[in-house]
Amino acid sequence: MLASAFTHGDTDDQRAAVALYALAAALMSAPWLVFFGYLHRHPALLQRRVSPGYVRTQRLRPVTGLILYGLSGLLGWFVSPVLGLIGVIVMITYHAITSEGLPRWLTRR
Repeated sequence: MLASAFTHGDTDDQRAAVALYALAAALMSAPWLVFFGYLHRHPALLQRRVSPGYVRTQRLRPVTGLILYGLSGLLGWFVSPVLGLIGVIVMITYHAITSEGLPRWLTRR
């Protein structure tokens, strides 16, 4: 739908497509927040090589997804579909880069 809206649609189609895509992506982040929260409260479920600290830091990824996908959808709807799409692309890239965990420099305190 997103590709079709940007290929054949008008601005309203693009706004709706970006907003719906961002909403769907944000909603996909929500179960991960619940999942990592559960693992954080039940560390006995973790394999030996997975530390509770790893799970704690991983909880940031779905929070980031919920917030920034939501902002991308709002940006695409109210400001510009292209800017919203750029926000979605940034989030996809962020999730790809952090798929094996957050880099150490992001989690240092």
